[in-house]
Amino acid sequence: MAHPYKTYTIPQFVEEEKMLKEKLRQAKIEKSKNHIAIYTRKIEIVRSFMLNPADFQQGDLFELIEDPDHLFEINEIKGVFAWGYKINKVTGERSLEEEGFLLAMLGQKTKYE
Repeated sequence: MAHPYKTYTIPQFVEEEKMLKEKLRQAKIEKSKNHIAIYTRKIEIVRSFMLNPADFQQGDLFELIEDPDHLFEINEIKGVFAWGYKINKVTGERSLEEEGFLLAMLGQKTKYE
């Protein structure tokens, strides 16, 4: 069953997130690794839809929640995905391949030093 997230209101997203968190809690109790991964990703998708894509601009740098050793430089925004390049915090090396991340996977906006 497809979820028409594009048509959801913020209160609907809040309810969807609550329902998914409960399913995630149950999956953790059951130690169901596949379901844990699925519900975790669905929560990230819902959270991404609750963010304003206009708050994310080309050239912005963000910390990556799941990869603290890298920054992420946005090249473009497509829906709830940011596409761009990872930058190693230590070496400053930029990845060769463009990658995509859900907006909710981006942490604090930052500057490269």
